[in-house]
Amino acid sequence: MNREKLTELIIQILVQIQDISGREVPPDMGSRTKPIGGLQGFDSLNGLELTMMLPDEIEWEERNLCVSNDGKRALNIGEIVDRLLSVEN
Repeated sequence: MNREKLTELIIQILVQIQDISGREVPPDMGSRTKPIGGLQGFDSLNGLELTMMLPDEIEWEERNLCVSNDGKRALNIGEIVDRLLSVEN
């Protein structure tokens, strides 16, 4: 999957999580948006939901997809896509 399609997919899943949770979806969500801290009410548990909602062909078996490896920094959508693309290669 290329970067553009993967970015669109991640945004679609994030919109779905926000909708299901009854929370606001910002109209300008993009690769610089940080789900944790940037989306209303989105937290690390929602990050795990994002991981579980990925299609089967996208494998991610590491820690929370939305948080840096050291657990100290929330990642933006572009960084999340980078992580997923690094696994594919």
